[in-house]
Amino acid sequence: MHRNRLIALAGVIIGIIGLFMKSLDTDGEELLPALNASNPDFPDGVPTIWGGLDLWAQWAVVILIIAVVVICLRPVISEALDRNSSMIVAVIGVALLAYAVVKWMDAGDKADTLQAAFAQAAGAGAIPGAFEVSRSVGFLILIIGTVLVTFAGAMGFMSSDDE
Repeated sequence: MHRNRLIALAGVIIGIIGLFMKSLDTDGEELLPALNASNPDFPDGVPTIWGGLDLWAQWAVVILIIAVVVICLRPVISEALDRNSSMIVAVIGVALLAYAVVKWMDAGDKADTLQAAFAQAAGAGAIPGAFEVSRSVGFLILIIGTVLVTFAGAMGFMSSDDE
């Protein structure tokens, strides 16, 4: 299999791993169901990155991932992707990267909101202390995967036909 195809497929696999990791990290996660029962403003848990996507976005991500896999597994896999296929893979990678960054920024806002809610609950004596909340490493893994897909597509423009 040509290295650009392998890089794109590795990016897809890495991105999928990132999608199924938690979106936020906090030591107060085990308290969320009880806090949600007393105050519905609290989430009942921390969703995965995938679980935080809207249904339309989940469908779009699945379709784009399938498109990259199909393009990379088309015959002849020992040759570099042609320029059109490379362009499609690069554009898909950029689109997925842009959406991952938007969701990463959104997760930062959600982390700030949840951290403030923890501080308020701690101030009211509902929990022993305020917990810090941050974005999870899953976003970094997801972004690395999308960058690899983009890189693989962009490298197709520079690959010669005789490789």
